[in-house]
Amino acid sequence: MTLTTSPIPPRRALAALALTLALVGCNSEAANMPAAEEVELPPTPVNAIELQATDFTDTFDVLGTAEPVDSVRLMAEVPGRILNAYVEEGEEVKRNQKIFRIDVELDAARIDLMNTQVDAADRELRRLQRLRAEGLATPQQIDQATTSLENARQNLRQARIGVSKNRVTSPLAGHLVNRNAEPGEFANPGLALAEVIVYDTIVVHAQVPESELRHLDKSATIEVHIPALDKSFEGTIHRVGLRPLGATSTYPVEIRVDNANLEIRPGMRASLRFERDHHEDVVMVPREAILEGYNARETMVVSADGTAELRQVEVGPGNATHIMVTRGLSPGDRLIVRGHRALVSGTHVKVVPDPHASAPSTDTNASKADAEAPKADTEAPAAEDKETL
Repeated sequence: MTLTTSPIPPRRALAALALTLALVGCNSEAANMPAAEEVELPPTPVNAIELQATDFTDTFDVLGTAEPVDSVRLMAEVPGRILNAYVEEGEEVKRNQKIFRIDVELDAARIDLMNTQVDAADRELRRLQRLRAEGLATPQQIDQATTSLENARQNLRQARIGVSKNRVTSPLAGHLVNRNAEPGEFANPGLALAEVIVYDTIVVHAQVPESELRHLDKSATIEVHIPALDKSFEGTIHRVGLRPLGATSTYPVEIRVDNANLEIRPGMRASLRFERDHHEDVVMVPREAILEGYNARETMVVSADGTAELRQVEVGPGNATHIMVTRGLSPGDRLIVRGHRALVSGTHVKVVPDPHASAPSTDTNASKADAEAPKADTEAPAAEDKETL
C-alpha cells in the first residue's frame, strides 16, 4: 500500500512564514534598543521654621462683668410730693449732698396741732395738781393727765422728725444713676428714687470652674481685658466663694481693678486670664503643624539630606495658636508648617518663603508664647527657586 501526504495550502504557508519573520524582527529590534532612563521628580516646595526654645505660660480665661465697688439706693423716709430734684442723671455727688426735697406741708400743719395739744395737756395737769393739793383730785386723775401730756409731747417729736426728713441726701460720694423720680411725682417710703454708685474701683464678678480653683491665689494679680475699651488692666483676686452657684460646678470670684480715671463703666464685659503653670525652655509649634496619625500625633521635619522625615510627637498645654511639644522635637529642628499634609517620608523637599506669612504682631497684650513664636526659616532660595505651594 502506498501512503500519500496532502500538500500545505500555499496561502496558509505564506501567512505563517510572514508571522514568524515579523516576530523574529521585533525581538531583534527590541534587543537592540537602549534601556529607558529614570525620570527624576523636582523637590516639593514647603514652608518650614527653625524651632527655638522659649518660655510659655499656660493660662485659662473666664468671662465676668464689671460692677461698682459700692452703691446705695436713695429712698424717701416720709410720704409726700417731690418738690425739687437737684442732681441730674450721671452727675457727681458729694457725701450728704441734697438730692430731692419732699413736700411735708401736712406734717408742718400737724406740728401746730401737736403744740396746741401739748399746751392743753400741760394746763390740765397743772390744774389737777392744784386740786390735788386741796383734796379735790384723785391720784388716778393726776396719772391720766401726766400720761396725756407725755403722749402729746411724743406726737410732737414725731411730727418734727417728719418735717426734718423732707430732704433726701446721699450717704456716699459718687455718681447719680437710675434717677426715676421727677418733681411733681409722689414719693412713698420704700421705693427707690435714684441710686448713687462708687466706681473708682471696679469689682469684676466671675465664675470659675471647680477644676481650676487650685490655680487661684487670693493675693495674685491677673490680667483683666475689657473688650469695649480694647484695653487690659491689672486686677487682684479679692474673694473666692466657699459654695458653688446653684446647681453648677462654678464658684463666684471677685477681682478688684483700680479705675481712678473712670475708664471702666459698670456693666461692661470683662475677660479674666488666670495662670495655671509657667514653663521655661520648651518647644512651641503652630497647631496646624501637628498631624493626627493612626495611633499618635505626627509632624514632618526637613532632614539633613533635604528629605521629609516623619516624627511622632507628644504634646502638652497650649494656647489658641501654638502647642507645646514635650517629646519628638528639639530646638534646631526645621519643622514643616505648610505643604506637609500630602508629604510622604523620604520625599525631597525645598524650603521656600511662606506667601501667607503676616507682619509681626504689635499687640502688647499677646501672650509670651506668641511674642516668642519660632521665626520662619530665613534661608533665602536661589533666584530660580520661585515656586510656591
